[in-house]
Amino acid sequence: MANLLFKDHPGTWHTADYPKISLTRVSWDTAPNVAVAYVFFGHPIIDFDGSPTAYGPPGIKPTPLDDLGNAWSGAKGWFGVAALSDTDPLVTSGIAKIDKKPELLHKGKYPVIQQAKNGDPNPDFYVSATPHPTGPVYRQSSYVDASQVSFGALSGGVEALGFKLGDCGLAIRHDDALQSGFYFGDVAPDGHVVGECSHHVGTNLGGTGRARTFDNNFPVSFIIFPRSSGGTAAPRSDDAIKATLTPFVRRLSQADNADELPLLMGFNEVGPPTRPQGMRKLETYRAARWTPRPMNYDTIVRGLKTFGWSPVYTPTYTMSIRP
Repeated sequence: MANLLFKDHPGTWHTADYPKISLTRVSWDTAPNVAVAYVFFGHPIIDFDGSPTAYGPPGIKPTPLDDLGNAWSGAKGWFGVAALSDTDPLVTSGIAKIDKKPELLHKGKYPVIQQAKNGDPNPDFYVSATPHPTGPVYRQSSYVDASQVSFGALSGGVEALGFKLGDCGLAIRHDDALQSGFYFGDVAPDGHVVGECSHHVGTNLGGTGRARTFDNNFPVSFIIFPRSSGGTAAPRSDDAIKATLTPFVRRLSQADNADELPLLMGFNEVGPPTRPQGMRKLETYRAARWTPRPMNYDTIVRGLKTFGWSPVYTPTYTMSIRP
């Protein structure tokens, strides 16, 4: 079998609480320039877009999951909320309802309000949006529900590496036996942000809360796979995502040096805002005989095994220390 190669990709990548992280390309030594995966470490950024209770007008109960300021930007206008102009035929005909408060006008559009007559689940909340609606833009059911579906947000920087909507990844919590697969089903606004994932991924990993107070203060490694969409960007269940990911994870585990992947993940673990230094620590580990493994190595391996990790060779040395 061949060996895995690891190389940090240039760029100022960042995730929640980590202004600079390392994005490490994984390839085979038989094709060193062809990325088969990318690995990084950080706290997840929680994406509430598409949830029927993500956004609403001030004072609405229950309190929306996210703050309305996170649903629009000066450059793009509304992106986390469906929006229409007051002259749109859907509005003038009464099919769609908008909130015409002057302060809510961005790029000529106002947020669309959920309505019982349209079958929306939370009337008076705003219709929260994700890319590529599958039905009318004014219906909440046309969008992927972040509270029920495991998806990630694809940034321009990651897209430039060859990723597309529909490609899949795996998030593994280091300090607890929790993990979550996901597929790229939303678009991140920042070109070099990574680790943005749906509310459902966050809760799969054990997080709780809303908006900026969501508890994401736990170490997570992400591994994302280009060309893993299976030809679709459609929403899918956690079981379907796992079925897609399993052959990719299992393939990596067959490498002669497969153990270096969980080692890299574990060596990346640092407290914020320190930059992860997994590659440097992995190189030290290779050079120094009997160098201890990372503290959470065994938990990382258990997370990988949940998604098909089955190495041919399992090293016997298991000493672990804090990174």
